[in-house]
Amino acid sequence: MAIDLSGLPQAIQHKAVELSASIEFARCIEKGANGHVLIGTNRILDRPVVVKFYYWGGGDHAEPAHLAALESDYILKVFDAAAINAEDAYFMAPFCERGDLDDALEARKFGPLQAIDIILQVASGVSYLHGSGYLHRDLKPSNIFCAADNRYLIGDFGSVVVQNDEGYAQTLTKHSLLYRPPEELALRRSFRQGDIYQLGMVLFQLLGGKLHYDERAWLTPKQQKKYDGKMGFEQQFYATEIIESKISKGKLIDFSSLPAWTPTSLIKIIRKCCALDYTKRHSTAADFCADLNNLRSKMPDWRIGPDVILHRPKKQVRILDGPKGLLIEKRVRGDWRAERQLKPSDWNEAVGMAETL
Repeated sequence: MAIDLSGLPQAIQHKAVELSASIEFARCIEKGANGHVLIGTNRILDRPVVVKFYYWGGGDHAEPAHLAALESDYILKVFDAAAINAEDAYFMAPFCERGDLDDALEARKFGPLQAIDIILQVASGVSYLHGSGYLHRDLKPSNIFCAADNRYLIGDFGSVVVQNDEGYAQTLTKHSLLYRPPEELALRRSFRQGDIYQLGMVLFQLLGGKLHYDERAWLTPKQQKKYDGKMGFEQQFYATEIIESKISKGKLIDFSSLPAWTPTSLIKIIRKCCALDYTKRHSTAADFCADLNNLRSKMPDWRIGPDVILHRPKKQVRILDGPKGLLIEKRVRGDWRAERQLKPSDWNEAVGMAETL
């Protein structure tokens, strides 16, 4: 059943009605920000599509029509895109029924090898965008979509800008606060390394690092009390100032929230990606991919499900958290057998012991 489009802002409503001649819009989704998103079925293509209306700013962002020319295995294909007026634009893309990376992170945990394989796909898409002259500026799990063939695709192009010959864009428009690089706050400029920063943030989350989406969670108890005494926009403004301060000081990422099986080598990669000084980060997405590919062959294959299991070519090792503490078991053929001589006192020690077996 088609939804009522009369609730959309007048500036974009007429375009939505025009598109409804070929698209039966079934719902509007609130997930994400910086625009209005409609989901429907394109009668001509006979497939589900997503249409996003967003602030274009009369040229501050990439020319909408150019988005349809993007062709990469790791970029969500744009079927149609155009400016509506001097401020608003839209694009239409396939609707990925398997959801986005945020959905995947809620449903399961990824081991280090799986995290590398996903972020390499995303970084390949970033490399293509940079090579085409664009900066994405809003790389985050909710803007990375899972295709039916298990590829992860970069989508949501509402913050894409054109980079100049020096590799940056001067822009006053903002995007998701938590993923905003420090230099954007200080210089009001977007650099290629800003996308690298966001790749590091996404890798951190893929590995199990905690990043609170609730702005209140970033505040101290004293700050929360002050926050609770405010209303509406004043709350958001107060929390934004505090979060921006953490970003500017490089204090947003809590590396202690990463699980024990996270290799030190990957933590070093994240630290480099998210360096406070953007010139200290990987200079290109290709450099980032090269570092990860160099590490991949040496990476322990931890897989995280009901049990935490290390997969080896001829054996498996798992760590169980039982009533008497942590227990390490090994399986070469058939049944699991406890390694009772190993008595780890915590998860870090258990992981180290397991990786030596």
